[in-house]
Amino acid sequence: MHLQQPIKFIAVILFLLWSHLSFSQSDSVEYVYYKYRTEPTPYFTLGEFKRGVSDEKLKYSLDSLELKPRTQWTRQDSLEFARISLETGNMSLSEYYFENLHVDIRKEENFWFDHLMIHYLNEDYEGGLEEIKHESPMIIQYSKIYFFRKIFNAKIGQRDNSKWYKENSVLGWELDSTIKELPKDSEEFNSEIITPLRNLEYVLKRLIVFVHEDDPIIAATCREMGVIIEYYLNYSHAYIAYSLGRHYNIWDKQILENLNEVKSKLSENNYKIPNFRKYFPRIEEWKFDYNVLKEKVMSAANDTNVYVKPETMAPEEDPIINFPHQYVVLGGILLLIILLAIILKPVKK
Repeated sequence: MHLQQPIKFIAVILFLLWSHLSFSQSDSVEYVYYKYRTEPTPYFTLGEFKRGVSDEKLKYSLDSLELKPRTQWTRQDSLEFARISLETGNMSLSEYYFENLHVDIRKEENFWFDHLMIHYLNEDYEGGLEEIKHESPMIIQYSKIYFFRKIFNAKIGQRDNSKWYKENSVLGWELDSTIKELPKDSEEFNSEIITPLRNLEYVLKRLIVFVHEDDPIIAATCREMGVIIEYYLNYSHAYIAYSLGRHYNIWDKQILENLNEVKSKLSENNYKIPNFRKYFPRIEEWKFDYNVLKEKVMSAANDTNVYVKPETMAPEEDPIINFPHQYVVLGGILLLIILLAIILKPVKK
């Protein structure tokens, strides 16, 4: 066929052109290697700070609870229900359950901190401090509950004086040159720096799950955490901590200054700037209709006989296209065949 000869001719021309370019450039091309590398962080890295609770997790939790009637719930079931109520924004119901269950921090730590979060979200900071004092009169320095107490006190100070965070330290965590000289893999360094940072990270993650608006105290806490990480450990995760702080208070000039300084140090050492979004993902658009969900959570709390499966999903919207999608695919394939037939049509003699 006449069609085969032009195709062979074009293929030969392309091959010769590619060969010419390859040989002519082999002596002149200079390979430029990317000079920046990831900073080694063997002793401490921050994890992901999740924002909100995924709809799938809530659905799974609710599905698990609805498998048994309310009258057959165990203590663990009731605690889970209190947690779900908190996560759906029904804090009054969550508070009711937690108060009546008398959560023990030594045996049910995560649920106890859920209960404490209700005080924070309701801006009942004095009540939170009373809860802390009642449950743990003696507090170990740099423990989880120690950091919560510091943040509650700071929130009271901020409420009385809007510039409190500019004049005071939230954590009161001072730098110590003698600790900095310790081997990073030593038991002492771990107890003085790594474990306290893990406790502080836990507290901040608890807060960030629920707090999405500006919060100068969370911002200041993140900044002070960044100072500790930068001084004792690495620049990369100090950058993440400062970036968290800037998210919660974009007007804090001190945070911006810390952030710019640590970026300069990363560049000076040829380290890559970390991807902040990896540690602080965007809030997902939930599929649940939470107004409906909260009503179903309330009805589940009042139900003592039959538990009705909650309709937790928002109703689906009608599709924009009112005819089967398969027709669109078939039409596209038919159009492609027609175009190919026109292009590849043999030329008559």
